[in-house]
Amino acid sequence: MRVFPAFALVLGPLSATASDNSLITQFCRTAVKAELQRAVTVPPEGMVADTCRCFLLEVQNGAGIQTAQATCKAKAAEAYGL
Repeated sequence: MRVFPAFALVLGPLSATASDNSLITQFCRTAVKAELQRAVTVPPEGMVADTCRCFLLEVQNGAGIQTAQATCKAKAAEAYGL
């Protein structure tokens, strides 16, 4: 019986983190797509997902939002030739 409360405590934060990451990724995808539309650029296949994955990893590793954005924009521009 004591295993279940401990198990629930372990799953609780993981679910919240996964949910937060999903929300951050959704906002990122929306922002990247909007910026590309303003630039009248059609994103190559996989670019939006790769850029947002990069952004999430950068933030998780301690980068600030602006730094993560700049880093991932530069990586995407290089990787996708934009």
